[in-house]
Amino acid sequence: MKISLVGYGSLLNLSSLTDTIKVSSFVPVIVKGYKRIFNVQLSKTDVLNLVKSSKHYFNGLMFKINHEQLKKLIKREKPEYHLEKTIAFPLYGTKKSLPCFIFIDEYLHLDKKKRIPNQDYFLLCREGAYNVSRKFGKQWDETTYLASGKKVSDWLKFNPDYDLINDTNIK
Repeated sequence: MKISLVGYGSLLNLSSLTDTIKVSSFVPVIVKGYKRIFNVQLSKTDVLNLVKSSKHYFNGLMFKINHEQLKKLIKREKPEYHLEKTIAFPLYGTKKSLPCFIFIDEYLHLDKKKRIPNQDYFLLCREGAYNVSRKFGKQWDETTYLASGKKVSDWLKFNPDYDLINDTNIK
């Protein structure tokens, strides 16, 4: 039996994902009701998470996985994250809702000091988003937030070391 999972951070980066599992196809999607935010503490920096929010949505890649692949991803994402069932909508074409799962940390390692993102992780996630397409990457910037509440697209203007996307490599 296969389930659909939506990657929204490091799982957007296909080379990072394929270090853990092999996936053959992806569907760019929108998931409503969540805010993508760098608020899970990793040492002195933050990594991505989702927070329930009726005012927000995020883009991601949905892919189907089997039980063995799911076990590998749970091992990769734990103990911080657990699976939560939700629905996604294809970014292109039909607007039919698709049942899926996401990884989320609601309680365990949330950042109270509003640290900045881990740079290597940030670049990995953002590169994955821009490798889908330039439009998808820009939407990632617009729908991703820091623990301070600042939108990534605004924060990048003052943090050029985190803005290493090379326009010549973007679709």
